[in-house]
Amino acid sequence: MPFEIGIVGCGVAGQAAASFLADAGHRVTVLERFEQPHPVGAGLLLQPTGLAVLRALGLERDALSAGARIDGLLGENQWGIRVIDLAYCDLHPAAFGLGIRRSDLFDLLRRRLLAAGARLVPGVEIVDVEREGARAVALDRKAGRHGPFDLLVVADGTHSALRQRVFPRARAPLYPWGCICATVPDPLASGAVRLLRQRFADTTTMMGILPVAPDAVTMFWSLRTRDLGPERPLDLEAVRQEALALWPEAASTIERAVSGGEFSRATYRHVALPRSSEGPVVFVGDAAHGTSPQLGQGANLGLLDAHALARSLAEAGDLAQAMELFSRRRGASNRFYRSASHLLTPFFQSDSVPLAILRDLLLRQACQTPIVRPMLTGVLAGLRRGWLSAESLDTDGQYPL
Repeated sequence: MPFEIGIVGCGVAGQAAASFLADAGHRVTVLERFEQPHPVGAGLLLQPTGLAVLRALGLERDALSAGARIDGLLGENQWGIRVIDLAYCDLHPAAFGLGIRRSDLFDLLRRRLLAAGARLVPGVEIVDVEREGARAVALDRKAGRHGPFDLLVVADGTHSALRQRVFPRARAPLYPWGCICATVPDPLASGAVRLLRQRFADTTTMMGILPVAPDAVTMFWSLRTRDLGPERPLDLEAVRQEALALWPEAASTIERAVSGGEFSRATYRHVALPRSSEGPVVFVGDAAHGTSPQLGQGANLGLLDAHALARSLAEAGDLAQAMELFSRRRGASNRFYRSASHLLTPFFQSDSVPLAILRDLLLRQACQTPIVRPMLTGVLAGLRRGWLSAESLDTDGQYPL
């Protein structure tokens, strides 16, 4: 039987879940706090896992046209010494990632959501959940009630307003470091070899450049979370000088980004829930397992959650069984990437010089070791299901859902 389903949040995970669930015949209502839903952030990297979900939604071709193929990851320290060097072709000759503007991905998912027949209700900030028998009612800030729903999907992001209401003992501490990012035109972005490139000095300074369109890149710059509050002005001249000193070869990108001044701010949490669902309420995406950005998996994990949720509802005999099936499908991978990102973060964003030395030595050696290198690329590609287990790409170099 079709369910009455409410989805809180109109981000990547929420929109993808709405499309899959509406396609399956469920009555879907998306509750979004902004009057005009919009993406937050500049650009992101879709892995083979995320691309597989877009393929299932019929969006892969449009995403490939809008974005930029990424062949690997190259990270160098302040002396230009290559520390990280990973290539998707180590997994399969046809494998690749995709850099894409958040706005382009958002637009694709929103059009798909509406085409699927999901109902979008903007300007509704959900702050609490109330049980009504076996169903859930979403309560907004203006004392409005939405529902009841057979299933309420919480996809309101890293800084979820509902996480603590449903799971009072949930942990979601802020990371002490975040970043600013801006997308700028780059006429050289269409080179034959497309890489996510990073440059870092010790563990206190880090910059990244990600191609996100045929003629544009996103620049990321690491900053302490205390400097990223909305009331704090950004010292872009200081960013400019430090970035030019760290990466003089990227001067044109740095100058365009600083002169444009349109930087988004991002802060991150290490989110740990006791379980993914509580009765008729289930958490997906960053609301359920937010991480630092070090492994670049946030959007990909959210897309996989959306696909797994719809599949679990289709295969289960009832809602409780569906939630159990969803937890089994997504639990191991989400736990691995949450833990791995948390362990890796201090090696790139902290005040520890010894960790920077250890990072440069160990990662450089690991990327040059034939057995270890493809394992690290598998982590980057989103293929790990645990510390000792991983999935593989199919014979076409695609991730099999």
